[in-house]
Amino acid sequence: MIKILISPLVALFVTASIKILLRLIKNKKISKNLHKSGGMPSVHAAMVSALTLSLYLYQGFDTLFIVTLVFSMIIIRSTMIRREDIKHKPPEILVGIIIGLLISFLIYFI
Repeated sequence: MIKILISPLVALFVTASIKILLRLIKNKKISKNLHKSGGMPSVHAAMVSALTLSLYLYQGFDTLFIVTLVFSMIIIRSTMIRREDIKHKPPEILVGIIIGLLISFLIYFI
């Protein structure tokens, strides 16, 4: 059951690392914007997709999975329509979801 918690945490670490690496490559220097929201890939999408799939893999299609799925959809949708100028584009969200799902599967089968 601890793997249900591990999957989103690993997704957080992996996607945040990718995001920082991509920003370093783009800017060719360390800047204050390394931790800034938005950009490729979406950490929110990776974490919630990892959590949702992990719950499904370990507990099946139950009430907790359904509630988590609904909240995941709300969180992912909100990353696209934030009130600030910082928001994710669909490809950034899709890559985050794919990373989260892959990490969940990998951790499940380890």
